[in-house]
Amino acid sequence: MSEQATRDTVMMSELTWDVYQRRIRDEGAVVFVPVGAVEQHGYHLPLGTDWMMASYVARRAAERLGGIVAPPVTYAARSQVRTGGGPHRCGTTSLDAEVLIGLLANILCELSRHGARRIAVIDGHFENRFFLDEACYRAQRDSALRGAEDLRILKMLYAEKMRPETMERVYAGLDFPGLDLEHGGILETAMMLYCHPELVDLSKIADEPTPDFPPYDVFPANPDWVPASGALSSGRAATREAGKLLVEEFVELVSDAVSAEFGTGK
Repeated sequence: MSEQATRDTVMMSELTWDVYQRRIRDEGAVVFVPVGAVEQHGYHLPLGTDWMMASYVARRAAERLGGIVAPPVTYAARSQVRTGGGPHRCGTTSLDAEVLIGLLANILCELSRHGARRIAVIDGHFENRFFLDEACYRAQRDSALRGAEDLRILKMLYAEKMRPETMERVYAGLDFPGLDLEHGGILETAMMLYCHPELVDLSKIADEPTPDFPPYDVFPANPDWVPASGALSSGRAATREAGKLLVEEFVELVSDAVSAEFGTGK
């Protein structure tokens, strides 16, 4: 890779150590840390959907803001039956809560040790939420004890909110099931059609009703609660055009949040 190409890339893994050091220490670049999951998403979407989309949104936001994207945390908190279909389908690979907390906290502390003082954790897996909160808290506390009192961390689900007009266009008269049931549904299917169309097979979307879960969980979990495909809502109405609309809005949402908190922009 040429010196100019190395300078232009936002991917930490593609930078030499000295360019990376200059970017974070001298230029104050925000470091984005995508966090996703390895989890079934029905018959039509790949196991890496969550980390692929978190990484895509993080990269696009970093390109807007002159940031750097760290390698993603691909494994995630345990898939839950009522939000991710649970652990029953082959391929879903989950971490114990303490492992995920410790892993992300360690990564954030290492980024702080490198000299990063502005870090954005971009989440793409619904079940990660509170474990990432704890990891960010521990990293901020432990970094402060080591002299990095000025470390600031932003953490957000990239799909934290959608404009009403976007929802109307994407769901086209259909009911939005909520992010908890948008597992393998229109939102994820549309986004993957836009970003990774070669990994989507619309012909394999199953005709299944949206599950009517009871208002509680049981342990061990009951796999019969989940449709056979593992998807919790249908992605049949998804289109690439809807995916573009969603992705561009989420990139803007993440970019605006980072700019607002860290005072950065291009």
